[in-house]
Amino acid sequence: MAIRPPQTLKSTGRKVPVTRYRNVSPTQTLRRFTVIWANNDGVPFNTSGFFATLRRLDGTFVQAAGFDRFGTARFNRVRTPTNQPYILRTFRDDGVLFRVRSVPAGVSSFVVIG
Repeated sequence: MAIRPPQTLKSTGRKVPVTRYRNVSPTQTLRRFTVIWANNDGVPFNTSGFFATLRRLDGTFVQAAGFDRFGTARFNRVRTPTNQPYILRTFRDDGVLFRVRSVPAGVSSFVVIG
């Protein structure tokens, strides 16, 4: 269920007509599949030099994407929401495998924790 905007604007205290927002649907989505790598506290790692690969369940390679220093990797070839499940593998720049995760279908982003 979408979260509705508040009925009272915090800056002015004016009332906002509720009927104006009655048929609001969530439209804010990411256009491309995005992966965030964070620790257990939710803080993204400094992932400079790391990269991830995305494969279909049958093993077909989809794309590799590098992480930036803020823990984010963007897969430009994968539109969202995804229409099939994927296998995500994260690597260090020298090829050492760190994590393997299953990404479900129907998501716009995915967080690797730990």
